[in-house]
Amino acid sequence: MLMANLQSDISDVELKQRWRLYWIHTIFEFSNIKWQEVSWLHSKTSSFEECISAYFDILALDDAYKKALQAKNVSDEEVQNAQEFHKLITFYIEPSDDAQEILNDKEWQNVVRAAKDFWHYLKENVTSKREKKLIDDLEKEFPF
Repeated sequence: MLMANLQSDISDVELKQRWRLYWIHTIFEFSNIKWQEVSWLHSKTSSFEECISAYFDILALDDAYKKALQAKNVSDEEVQNAQEFHKLITFYIEPSDDAQEILNDKEWQNVVRAAKDFWHYLKENVTSKREKKLIDDLEKEFPF
């Protein structure tokens, strides 16, 4: 009940903005191998499974952006530019539970490359000040 009350205090615009910021952050996590090494291997603040869950479950992108488009969280152009990354991450099968093996996996490196391509598209095309600031902050903390 308390969560429902909190949600009613948040405007649809704010929910969309929060979704987009989380989405952009998630794309960054997939696109930056340095972030993955630090988070998955050294500090263990995140994992491969958490990244996958964030993208498919929390953001609800298991339907190839259908719900996100309907909610107007993303544009048609963004979805078109996400296609290669989305296809690769959808069909990626990790070689083991070992984060180092995933990071060394040639197929995973293809996912990272496609995510990085999509990241660069987002970096060049987002217009929201909050989104631009997030992109700048993430790149300052973990440069490519």
